[in-house]
Amino acid sequence: KQWYQRRVRGTRALPKSNIHRQMATYINGILKALEKNLESKSKVYDNKCLSALFLMNNYNYIRKNLQESELLQLLQDNHHDGVDLDQRYIDWIHRQMEVYRLWYQGITEAMSDNTNNAVVVRESDKLKDSQKDAIKQKFKTFNTTLEEQLRIQQKWAIPDQSFREWVRGDNIDAIVFQYKDMVQRYEKVNFSSNNRKYIIYTPDDVETTLSMFFDQKF
Repeated sequence: KQWYQRRVRGTRALPKSNIHRQMATYINGILKALEKNLESKSKVYDNKCLSALFLMNNYNYIRKNLQESELLQLLQDNHHDGVDLDQRYIDWIHRQMEVYRLWYQGITEAMSDNTNNAVVVRESDKLKDSQKDAIKQKFKTFNTTLEEQLRIQQKWAIPDQSFREWVRGDNIDAIVFQYKDMVQRYEKVNFSSNNRKYIIYTPDDVETTLSMFFDQKF
């Protein structure tokens, strides 16, 4: 904002509309260069989910700072191609969110009974060994992935609190209900001599674990 005001004071002789157009063109150029630089830097990360998180963090930061200054309105009023700049950043964030969500694709597929992993049984059924193994594998996949991702994503950072809670909430919505459904399907089925060896987590435990992602202090 201070930079914008200094630029305006330096162009007092021009009509106000011309000043705003020139400022918008200049700032748009800076933003495009910044966006290109961010795209390039995101490729440094081998982990696609971390690369997506890096871009989301930065797009959210740019969007928030534009909103809190006079710049967003200036750019919106003088954008020649008719693009809604605020919506553009929202769309980019959502696009990267789809990439970030790949981290839990494997466990949601494992939990689902709409895949090749389907094991449809009743409590009274006597299970074949292959059915028992399939159910065990569902929980093994879930447990291993959750623990590994906690170790990894606890070290990742989302500085903006509201954005951090939004991403955490998306993880919780995508995983906890489906996990609860899987537990209810199999907890009373005799797929092991000790089901609790595989059903390690309660749904509340899973939600607590997911809430520990991005646990960096700011």
